[in-house]
Amino acid sequence: MIIKLETWEYEYASNIGVRRFTNNWGKENATYYDPAKMEDNRTALVASAIGELAVAKATNQYWHASIWKNSKHDEYKDLPDVGEFVEVRRVRTQDGPTVREKDLLKENLYIFGVRPIGPEFTEVEILGWTRAIHGWHHGVPTSFGKVIPQSLLNPVETWVTPR
Repeated sequence: MIIKLETWEYEYASNIGVRRFTNNWGKENATYYDPAKMEDNRTALVASAIGELAVAKATNQYWHASIWKNSKHDEYKDLPDVGEFVEVRRVRTQDGPTVREKDLLKENLYIFGVRPIGPEFTEVEILGWTRAIHGWHHGVPTSFGKVIPQSLLNPVETWVTPR
């Protein structure tokens, strides 16, 4: 499914991504990231925010558009990206979204895979969704979790918000 952003949606999500970047200005990258595969943090954070907004729009769920400094990470780290149960994972260089072992600690967590379409990210391809536990059991192991192949993702049109 392709989600086309309205101009105000694009501006808002881009602003959230930039503010996430500036609130953590100078923060070191996680040790498990491969610098050869990374893009600049500002672009990555804008694309991620745009992906979150697109999932919220496609599923008619609340997007809190949160921004916090790294010093507040522990306070907000368990806040879902969208609604009450959704983590949005950007897919850039692999076959599908990633599920991490820590995701299994969150009951009823769902993973949505998104691919913001560059270079401007005015459109987002939503690849689909699955329960985190399903992705973990059927994903392909990597050094940072498991990649959920797109073939295991459910179409966005089948999403029903859990209660």
